[in-house]
Amino acid sequence: MTALRKAWDWLALEPHQRKGLRALQICLGLMLLFRASTELRFAAYLYGPHGIGDGSSREFVGPLARYLDLVYASDASVYLLVALMGTAALGLVFGSSTRLATAAALGTFLLLEARLPLLLDGGDNVTRLVLTYMLFALPASAQPRKGSLAVWIHNVAILAIGLQIGVVYLTSGFLKATGEKWSNGTAMYLISQVEWFSHPALRGLFKDPFITTLASYATVFFQIWFPVAVLTRLRPLWLAIGISFHIGIAVFMGLICFSLAMIGLELFLLHDDEYERMGAWLARRGAWLRGRLRLPASQPVEGSCRV
Repeated sequence: MTALRKAWDWLALEPHQRKGLRALQICLGLMLLFRASTELRFAAYLYGPHGIGDGSSREFVGPLARYLDLVYASDASVYLLVALMGTAALGLVFGSSTRLATAAALGTFLLLEARLPLLLDGGDNVTRLVLTYMLFALPASAQPRKGSLAVWIHNVAILAIGLQIGVVYLTSGFLKATGEKWSNGTAMYLISQVEWFSHPALRGLFKDPFITTLASYATVFFQIWFPVAVLTRLRPLWLAIGISFHIGIAVFMGLICFSLAMIGLELFLLHDDEYERMGAWLARRGAWLRGRLRLPASQPVEGSCRV
């Protein structure tokens, strides 16, 4: 009974992960802004009536697709669609009308994905789900009454996002563990030799059998144990490793959108008090650095003369 009471109190009394949610909003906003800025000039070619995309929104909205698909009927409308996604992304980054920005980001993201589903990099499914959950989270500036329905709904959305992260890592880890290339330790070598998905600097590095075997097994170990580790004191370490891992993917494999989405999900898992401690530590280090760089008042500046 006590455990149930604690679980209910966690859901109903105070909104959780406010700072983590903002970090997630910023990362997803940057990801969508990157897509909008790189795709806008090619919008007609990618999504227009005479472009390479020929998909329909029927998968998401069923019979309503005949109305929504009108957005693909002209070049002007697809340019507007990509621009709207960029505007929604800015709202997420700057925390302005975040619920409306989330709805606009989700709608435009789904329409573009439906039109050209081949233009994906692995982070699209989780982005779609997380944006849906974020519709029910409290806006960045909201100050809800303690124990209100808004708090309860927010915390359910937070719990859904957290569980989704665990599912992503656990599924990916077990799929790798059952794959021949990962189980024999050659996966990282094979990936690094694909020109489209690797930086030239990686190709020589992963020709070393020790490095490629260690990296392959370490990746599987990290992902399988992720859902367990983040529930223990290892959470900050595991998240730091994950963030470093995805920065490496962005730099060496060029999967920028995927990496931004995953980094945002990892930052989401840090608790509000952990953000506060990090902020206080950074403030102390900043004050210390400013003190070290400031010249003492009594020390003459080189080249000056005394009267």
